[in-house]
Amino acid sequence: MSSEKKYLLASAILMLGYLILNLVINKFDFDTNNIAECLFNAFVYGSSIIGIGLFTYLAFSKKIELEDNRGMIIFISVLFFIYNIVSGILGFIVASKINNRKIRKLPELEIKHSYSNYIYIIVFAICMGIMFGIPRLTDNTYILNSLYIVILAITLFIFRKDLSRDFKYFKSYFREYNSFVLKTFIKSFIVMFVLSLSIKLYTNISSPTNQVDINNSFKYMPVIISLLALVYAPIAEEIMFRGFIRKIFNKKWIFIIVSGVLFGIVHVIDDFQSVNELLYILLYSSLGCFLAYTYYETKNICCSIYFHFIQNAIAIIAMILTTFLPNI
Repeated sequence: MSSEKKYLLASAILMLGYLILNLVINKFDFDTNNIAECLFNAFVYGSSIIGIGLFTYLAFSKKIELEDNRGMIIFISVLFFIYNIVSGILGFIVASKINNRKIRKLPELEIKHSYSNYIYIIVFAICMGIMFGIPRLTDNTYILNSLYIVILAITLFIFRKDLSRDFKYFKSYFREYNSFVLKTFIKSFIVMFVLSLSIKLYTNISSPTNQVDINNSFKYMPVIISLLALVYAPIAEEIMFRGFIRKIFNKKWIFIIVSGVLFGIVHVIDDFQSVNELLYILLYSSLGCFLAYTYYETKNICCSIYFHFIQNAIAIIAMILTTFLPNI
């Protein structure tokens, strides 16, 4: 059995395990009076079982070529990814490996300095000041939401030339960039899972305060929170914490560590409730380091934006399921 087929089989087994675990946790007790929940469960379990069967068949079949079924593998991987991240990623890896076209080397891009380092430092400080200073002066929702637009506009303007160039390469080399980002994302996911579990066991704190606040806000304004997570955060935060900081630090590990640690501190320090909660800085810093590593290796800000988007999309899907379909 080839490595690709082993990945497909592993994906199917993990997905089957997820379904069984989900049924055990829910004790097979679903609200049969809720039509929406029944339909959703029927779709999830029905389509997942079909996907598991197809992946298993492809894994053991000696007559069928995986290359001829790449589209189906991608479709099932997307479905699996929604419910079981690891299963979906394994499927994406297979789809990437069996691509008939030869994978090209990533283009050699340069980090250009459109402005002096002082400008990037000043703009970064201004954005941080707007983000953390003004909310302490007012709790007006419209004003606070407007801050995100202001920060996004500032970062886009300063980084416009880099974005324009990087996006062109990102489109042309999407297959290569996608493969690199997904592989890095898997490593990040494993590290964050271990750190998250360790912190929870040590502190008995299931989530940092900022995440709890976001979850609560999502119940009342899901559209705004989704836009902030899927549009604002990937673009503005990547430009600030990766783009600007990379202009300042040329050394690989200095850049990665500084970028990661600042990212971690900003996501926890503003509203933590206990000293133990500060350990979550390690969790966010690890994510920041992987994002910085992605930008350093590709020199394309769109790659770290894409990585950040995937990370937040998973969080949004989780919030949708836990908020509006809590029994699933």
